[in-house]
Amino acid sequence: MKPIVMTVIGGGSVNWMRNLMRDVYLMDEAEQGEIRLVDPNKEHVQAVAAMLTAFNEMRGKSYRIRVMDDRREALGGADFVMATFSPGAMDAFWNDLEIPVKYGIRQPVSMTVGPSGISAALRTAPIAYELVQEMERECPEAWLLNVTNPMSVVTRAMNAASVRTRIVGLCHEFHCLPAYLGPILGLHKPDGTDILDYLYRWLPQQGFQYKVAGINHFIWLTEARWHGEDMLPRIRRYCAEHWELGGEAGDGGRQTDPFRNRGAVKFALCRQFGYLPLAGDRHLVEFYPSLCNVRNGYAMKYGVQKTTVDARRLGKLEQLGHIRAIAAGDKPMAWDRSGEEMIEIIKAALGGPSTPAIVNMPNRGQIANMPQGAVVETLADVSASGIVPRPSGELPGSVGSLCRLHADVHELTFRAAMEGSRELLIEALSLDPLSGGADFGELPQLADELLRANRPWLPRFWKS
Repeated sequence: MKPIVMTVIGGGSVNWMRNLMRDVYLMDEAEQGEIRLVDPNKEHVQAVAAMLTAFNEMRGKSYRIRVMDDRREALGGADFVMATFSPGAMDAFWNDLEIPVKYGIRQPVSMTVGPSGISAALRTAPIAYELVQEMERECPEAWLLNVTNPMSVVTRAMNAASVRTRIVGLCHEFHCLPAYLGPILGLHKPDGTDILDYLYRWLPQQGFQYKVAGINHFIWLTEARWHGEDMLPRIRRYCAEHWELGGEAGDGGRQTDPFRNRGAVKFALCRQFGYLPLAGDRHLVEFYPSLCNVRNGYAMKYGVQKTTVDARRLGKLEQLGHIRAIAAGDKPMAWDRSGEEMIEIIKAALGGPSTPAIVNMPNRGQIANMPQGAVVETLADVSASGIVPRPSGELPGSVGSLCRLHADVHELTFRAAMEGSRELLIEALSLDPLSGGADFGELPQLADELLRANRPWLPRFWKS
């Protein structure tokens, strides 16, 4: 069995590393080699390294665990690179999320679009680009598996630098599909069935065929057939009759969990556009100012609560505590698969069977009415020879119109980030629909305030 070298950029991520590394250690296809962790947060990355050392003993593996400061050295000879980094971490994230509030723009999540998502992309895209430049020199045949947000712009930057590096952006929002197919169509996920088995094997075995397409955090079920019968009319009827999952029309249950995802936004969009979106409601509302404004309590009417920076900080402390407890043997580790698609892709890349996956990649015709080269999210087939997106046809009507608009915003944001251009940043802010909460004439002021606040992580904008 060939040893593998896996480099994790953002290897101190307490959000991702427990689940992703658990999946790595559950693989039968690999049991030795190196796992290299690169992260400026030494407290977190050392805790992760201790956890992985404990995993070696628990699973009978012999990976060498290395914490490395030199990114280029860490990339040398790597087979797989995982990207889960966030320049500026929670301090910069606070600026992204809270500064726009002063201008009338209140976002619940800030990982994708709107001024908050644009601001995050300015910090992240150049590092993503430089990472791939280094991979082209140090490990040109490696696979780059990206879970870093804002996914669309970051993956765009990675592909801009790529010649040989195989890049795939990964997001798990699609995994909420069984929560809707169960109540709406009776296609409940059987007990004990893994989410990936359900999506890619069990559903086809039941005669259910579907297409999913869009952009990250804004993907849509564009086709659904069960034994050849079109299921979209049934889905539309259900959404017309219910406010959310388990609720009658108009009940609008109020709960305070910011990660609650009962589908009120999905159903509202389906009622008006005729298609069901599949990302979490908290992401979806950031694409539509009419779903997130003062009249609807900034999406609270639809059960969406803001995820505050303080809540995220607290969550990271709790996750760090879990990791340390596992490393010390004070907390048991549940050895079941996380359901993330990254490891199935690694298995396929190592020569295992081809696997379906939901991926973010540049459009090469998989969505017929999206711009060529724009990063889109569709189903694909992955094997050792590469990734082949499945043809998804056209995005319907207004759904396609808004996706094309956001693809333009993504491209402006990418160019602004790479060129350090204040003018392109203002243009991107002016085009993004969520900026409608601000006064148009104040958008340059908002741009300047975000640039000043995040100056330590924006060297391209502050060259002198």
